[in-house]
Amino acid sequence: MEYGIVLPKHIDADELIKFARAAEGLGFHSLWAADHIVLPVEETNLYPYTDDGRFTANSQDPQLDAFTLLSFIASQTNQINLGTSVAIVPYRNPIVQAKMFASLDVLTKGRVICGAGVGWWKEEFAALDAPFEKRGLATDEYLQIFKLLWTSDVTEFHGETYEFSNIAFFPKPVQKPEGIPIWIGGHTKRAVRRTVKYGNTWHPTRLRPDEIENMLPFIDQQCEEYGRKRDEITISLKRTLHFTDIGIETNSRIRSQAALIDSTHAVIEDIKRCEDLGIKNLTFDFQTNKTEECIKIMEHLMDT
Repeated sequence: MEYGIVLPKHIDADELIKFARAAEGLGFHSLWAADHIVLPVEETNLYPYTDDGRFTANSQDPQLDAFTLLSFIASQTNQINLGTSVAIVPYRNPIVQAKMFASLDVLTKGRVICGAGVGWWKEEFAALDAPFEKRGLATDEYLQIFKLLWTSDVTEFHGETYEFSNIAFFPKPVQKPEGIPIWIGGHTKRAVRRTVKYGNTWHPTRLRPDEIENMLPFIDQQCEEYGRKRDEITISLKRTLHFTDIGIETNSRIRSQAALIDSTHAVIEDIKRCEDLGIKNLTFDFQTNKTEECIKIMEHLMDT
């Protein structure tokens, strides 16, 4: 099992460096940056991963740009992989976005993962003048553009949401032959289909292991339909982790669904269940943003 950790919402550079270096030193597979550019002031009831639809952050929480944050963390680490969990693909011009991923991959010598999603917050789309109604189509076309630009010397693309021709795109990502691995976020069958068509890993968030199990036959069916070998598609599950028996208090903030907040024994049993289902990667965020508490949780996880 590989483990990834979501970077905390710090704006203190020294604390971020301490966190990242601790994760790398403990042998974690990857560090992840979330992607929100603005947060609407009015509270939502449409977030897919809480019982009442409220978002787990409030509008005053700091939201560093994911690509800038990962670039900074890359300069302070040497081996750990770096990914977006997930970049909301329709928010940015696809060519510029492909360039940002490729540049980071070159400068990190191939440590980048493109975590990609369609997004859900209509008001954030509106603020960014991004295509909310066609976000699924835009994501599919932008992912195709990424792969073309990362692998082809001369490229052209003619889609419903974007088109270009006769351009060169260099440097290419370090990772070969397909370029940067694409991990698709989302909990729906559309997300699974998008993974099989364009990606490498299904990266759902806030699901229970039994919900993953229920989706396995559909993954098999989609692989058969699109001519992918089943072992080409891996699964990474992202949830909140909190050990209740190591002396760190839980907080009263809104909890996402399927949060793994339990004793060490129960967490171990859950991880074993995930392994039995064929999940290859578990990515965790934490209830606490305090660096020392985060490091204590990471140390305890790697010792279990």
